[in-house]
Amino acid sequence: MKRIALLILIALMALTGVSAGDAYFTLTDIGQHPDILIGFFPSYVQAGVGFELPEAIEGNTTDLQLLLGEGFLQRLLWEDPVTGENKFDTGKWNTDSALRYNSWTTDLSLRLLQGFLKSPVEGKDLLLLTIAPRVRYERYSGANKFGPFNIKGNLNDGEDKISSDYDGAIYPELAKGGKAFLGLELMASLKLDMMKDTLHTNDGLWSKIEVKYGPKVLNSYLEGFADYITVSFNTVASKTLYSLERNGSSMLSLILIDRVNASWTGGDSVPTFILGPVSLGRKVRGFNTYTYNTEFTAVNNLDLRITGPDAGVDRLAPRLILFLDCGYGWGRIINTEFDPDNFFLASTGVLMEMSFFDFIDLGFEVNYILSDGTKKYTQPEGRVTTNFTFFLDF
Repeated sequence: MKRIALLILIALMALTGVSAGDAYFTLTDIGQHPDILIGFFPSYVQAGVGFELPEAIEGNTTDLQLLLGEGFLQRLLWEDPVTGENKFDTGKWNTDSALRYNSWTTDLSLRLLQGFLKSPVEGKDLLLLTIAPRVRYERYSGANKFGPFNIKGNLNDGEDKISSDYDGAIYPELAKGGKAFLGLELMASLKLDMMKDTLHTNDGLWSKIEVKYGPKVLNSYLEGFADYITVSFNTVASKTLYSLERNGSSMLSLILIDRVNASWTGGDSVPTFILGPVSLGRKVRGFNTYTYNTEFTAVNNLDLRITGPDAGVDRLAPRLILFLDCGYGWGRIINTEFDPDNFFLASTGVLMEMSFFDFIDLGFEVNYILSDGTKKYTQPEGRVTTNFTFFLDF
């Protein structure tokens, strides 16, 4: 599969280069494996090359991007793979009783970007439409050795064993023993951008609506399968409250930033690579990805970001973030018939980090859970939870 992806990428680059303008490198996504240097080492990277095409609308972006993603990831899942029963609710809260498995992921995307109108922020499109098909190939395993690391996994052992006759009721990509998945996703998004972000100052607003569609006819080539549609809405507003400069450089800044995020996810067989990003536990800090995974979610994240001076290199600076999150989830639990009482999650806390070029954010987060009756599944005792961060969501 890697050879095929590479050949397709090279061929498309060659064909596009005939009529394209300037080419550029783009890094679009990074992922981590929690058992490799506590997640600080990027074990998955999606990057590629972009081409500036002749402008369809004068003064606006018309680009084509070819992206290749490759890497090693881990998923930790909390529903029983057959019944969908929540293991935390039965008292089996520790990570040894959850379904853990590793995925070597390869994906290939072809993105068309078209801008419309001029943003009040120089160099940006007011509206940016992105359309992209994405081919995804994943190979699944339990325990693995990744270089010098022994990676934990229980895909095919213990009570959570995924047998060769597993029908994929809860985790469709793991059907027939959880060997491999190959599928095609169609994505479209529209972004409104009036945000000026320099790391030390952040003012304005951006908003984005995104749709991902993966019908079963395009997602059942191997043992695993998928059938899903997900719609997400994201709006971020920001204001620099205070900025102290010396000799033209920022020494200290205070930024208030707020995000509203909402999503709906449907389909007969939603795979975990879709389930994770839309889960309520993923969006409210202090909780776990893949938890509180209802069809509908609505979340508000409020930050006060205190940024110090550049640490000897431009756009490399220490940052302290005070936050307050609250989120609401309703509808049935995805891939089950369970329709529980609505979930309300809330947390507050502090994040101490070093920001690298406002893209990678290495830090340590301490959270205090405010909502009664809710827990971080991997740390169920008490209201204080902790975790390391690699990048920010907004």
